[in-house]
Amino acid sequence: MSVEALKARKGLRGFRSKQTEHPKQRQAGGESSSKKVVELAFWGTVIWSIVRMAAHFLNLTPYGLGAFARPILAGIEENTIAANGLGFAILFVETLVATALFSMLFRNVRIWWSGLIFGAVMLGVAGYFFRIGNWEVSTLSTEAAWFVSFGLFIGMTLTLEASDDQE
Repeated sequence: MSVEALKARKGLRGFRSKQTEHPKQRQAGGESSSKKVVELAFWGTVIWSIVRMAAHFLNLTPYGLGAFARPILAGIEENTIAANGLGFAILFVETLVATALFSMLFRNVRIWWSGLIFGAVMLGVAGYFFRIGNWEVSTLSTEAAWFVSFGLFIGMTLTLEASDDQE
């Protein structure tokens, strides 16, 4: 098949090449990318805050959702509604930063397991602040599962979105 035939065939399927896009369409792609990052951060926060609260309720980890608000809490109990709400807000900001960082670092990398590495790095950072050396094995395994699955969620979702945008 000739190049023109391939382009025509591709055009019939509804795909456009980057060359035929108008500047406004390219600009809209950048805006939709930031919207995707915010949407992913919101749903990641919702899903993983529920998972964290369930793990804390089942005594798998001593760190509930209010643990994310520790630096701001001054005399407020971590298990209150206010602490959990503040923890949710801080987790959203952290997720937004982590998602934007992952998007910038691994924008051109199409490896699905890069999220596992990203989750392990997030575990290391969180472990530094929460003194990972003092954790019991059960806490370490729960936190490792939470962070690695969280990083995998971010990585796989952004990789899938990027591969969908390429087509």
